[in-house]
Amino acid sequence: MGKPELFSYLSAFVTIVLAVALTDMIQSSHRLLRARSRVKWDGRPLLFAGVVALCVVSEFFSLWSTFDVSQISMARLLWLLTVPTAFALLAYSALPDEMPEQGIDLSVFWEAEHRTWAIMWLIVTTLDFARSMEPIVSHGGDVQAALKFMAPIEAGVLGSAAIIYFSRRKAWSWGGLLLLAATVIYGVQSWGIVTKPVPA
Repeated sequence: MGKPELFSYLSAFVTIVLAVALTDMIQSSHRLLRARSRVKWDGRPLLFAGVVALCVVSEFFSLWSTFDVSQISMARLLWLLTVPTAFALLAYSALPDEMPEQGIDLSVFWEAEHRTWAIMWLIVTTLDFARSMEPIVSHGGDVQAALKFMAPIEAGVLGSAAIIYFSRRKAWSWGGLLLLAATVIYGVQSWGIVTKPVPA
């Protein structure tokens, strides 16, 4: 098996996991829209779901670097699967899965879930940081430059997760969500995929 085939083999599995997670979010959004007359709306879980969706899409970009390998062990494969799997779990939980006959109050949904989301986000962030730093350290990369770029992202995520977890007032939870959204957008705004020209 050549390197391109290995990349296709590995990335296909992760792509399926991420695509199913994104599909679940779309289906949950569809249920809310169909039952909109029975929904008591609150923008907080919707904004959180939007941030999670952005992170799920960003994982597609990371496939290019994560699975750019010549060989891989079972243990390393399981390690590399942790971040996309954790984001998938966040995606599954970000919006209601069921629509009761009596309707649903998204403010109640937020109050029931926001602390779990904050803890999950801290776990995902820690795993993502370790995944990003591991190849830089092991290959003798510029650790200082990597930390300089990642420090404001980590600080923003930690701060926003703490606010979301501890907030008892709606204004504070909105502040935590907006900080989280700004941090994620800052982290992914420069990402892109560029193909190399084929030699003549």
